[in-house]
Amino acid sequence: MTREQAIRAAAALLDAVAERAARRPREAAEAAWYPGHRLGSVEAIEAEIIRRREADVCLAEAAA
Repeated sequence: MTREQAIRAAAALLDAVAERAARRPREAAEAAWYPGHRLGSVEAIEAEIIRRREADVCLAEAAA
């Protein structure tokens, strides 16, 4: 992989992460669910997304 390819791949990854973070928790959970997902249901995934986002906010506030 060339440096240019690596930069493009990293940019695409950052775009995907930003797009996912912009979704409401339910939308993100529906997009993440697949048969056999370790959390089992869209509702469980949604709860985990909410928990992680709240934890991220707490960490950001603590760092400020």
